[in-house]
Amino acid sequence: MNFYFKEKIKSNLLRGLPESKADLKADFISGLSVTALVLPQTMAYSLIAGLPPVYGLYSAIIGMITASILTSSKYLIVGPANITSLAIASVLSGIPEENYLQAVLLFTFMVGIMQMLTGLLKLGELVKYISRSVINGLLTGVGLLIISGQLGYFFGFKHPSGSNIFMEFYYFIININEINIHAIIISSLSLILIIFIKRYKADIAYLIPMTISVILVYFLGWESNLEVAGAFPPGVPTFNLFEFESSFMLNYWSAALSTALLGLMYTLSTIKALKLKTGQDIDFNQAFLNQGFVNIACSFYGGFMTSGSMTKSFANLQAGARSKLSQLISAISILPVLIFFRSLGTYIPIPALGSIVIVVAAGMIDFDEIKNSFQNKFDGIIFTITFITTIFAPRIDYAIYFGIGISLILVLKNSSGLNYSYLTYQSQSDEFISNNTCSTLNKEYILINLSGNITFNSINRLKKEFNNHESLKQKFIIRMQDVENIDLSFIKELEYFINKVQRNNGKVIFAGLNENIANTLKDYGLDSLIGKENIYLSKDKLFASTKMAIKQATRISLSKSNS
Repeated sequence: MNFYFKEKIKSNLLRGLPESKADLKADFISGLSVTALVLPQTMAYSLIAGLPPVYGLYSAIIGMITASILTSSKYLIVGPANITSLAIASVLSGIPEENYLQAVLLFTFMVGIMQMLTGLLKLGELVKYISRSVINGLLTGVGLLIISGQLGYFFGFKHPSGSNIFMEFYYFIININEINIHAIIISSLSLILIIFIKRYKADIAYLIPMTISVILVYFLGWESNLEVAGAFPPGVPTFNLFEFESSFMLNYWSAALSTALLGLMYTLSTIKALKLKTGQDIDFNQAFLNQGFVNIACSFYGGFMTSGSMTKSFANLQAGARSKLSQLISAISILPVLIFFRSLGTYIPIPALGSIVIVVAAGMIDFDEIKNSFQNKFDGIIFTITFITTIFAPRIDYAIYFGIGISLILVLKNSSGLNYSYLTYQSQSDEFISNNTCSTLNKEYILINLSGNITFNSINRLKKEFNNHESLKQKFIIRMQDVENIDLSFIKELEYFINKVQRNNGKVIFAGLNENIANTLKDYGLDSLIGKENIYLSKDKLFASTKMAIKQATRISLSKSNS
């Protein structure tokens, strides 16, 4: 293992660095832009995890420095995440306060080991078998849990942490007479400013309200009237060897595994989303191995669990990052806060951080994704069960295992698998000949025939078949006459393939769609993506719509320019 990481660091240290002064400047600007998100967000996530805000900064610094060395992605930014922070707090809720930090560090180490084993044993493909609707159900439930858990901070009082969302609201209501008016002023102002600024400048939507809150607390002298973060410890993150308590590891290994999978799911979602925008493909097993090492490094330097961050990664991409150096610059730019502005923590109001957490948690509830999950019965069942389990279960890891379990059960029950083949049309005899390989590669179009139940367990096969085409500057007819069922994972992979073909000046045509499949594709916007003139519904006569699609393909003239 030591040999692996020595070689990995050696091969990755220089690979992917900026190639010009223009690239260096772009990375510097994007790195600072990401820092504007990192500073307030990671301190807020520390609250979710049940830790003082400074530990979020430690996690960000160590996580980003380590990831910038190991990763091959130009845009992926790692750091604490809302959902994994809540998982830590949920799993370790019974740990006494005086032992809590050490428990978090050991638990983060265990999560890192689990993630490394996933990568080393090349089990990364297994995480793909977790339905997108499981992730949506978890995110929605966790979003509500986080919001309910932050109400006390928002209103300026502490209350016991409940085992589920209903207990959280119960404890909040019975303690509501302890409301702090100073806290409400700060938290409400922060919330309004965040919502307003996000419309115009999302990358500083958290930093500006936090800065204003600090200024108000300082000049009004409210640091003694509400809860503040407190002065940061002196210096930068240093090596800290925690105690490897065997009884703790035996009791929490299962929770560490589920939390590790949760982190990998979050990282996987981020990588897939970046791939859709940039086309950069990442080895999932390698990414999971790297993520495990990042978390182990964090545990030894006072940090808690990190994962790929969707928000910060897209902020990095949109800010114009050219290489992974932007992540390193972001990490380094946090250090002056710890070295020169230690006393700043004395004026950072916890209610303002609570406002940040609430806004971020609300963003986890994606109504479009929820709507997508109910476009078919299969995804709707998985989403509903996972969501209900998340908000009712006493610990999130129960919900994770339950969601994965019900997902796999439904797949085994309902899926007959994907059948992927190619058809050749013989116009002289008016016959279609089926082939297992693409024998039409050099002809005017490629006719792909799909059949069966195409759900997320078939996506790896589908992706592999799509990737077999050396040239995407081609006309692809995708026939789905015999497709029985599709889910959200299939839609997303199909959307990625269409975008990839169109970027290469190719065309995609659908044929043989039944009414249900056609409506599903329309609900997801794929009809607009390929053009309604390139969609042919199933007809009573066999292959009638396919022949119409072929005529359309012969009419289309592909551009000679490359995109």
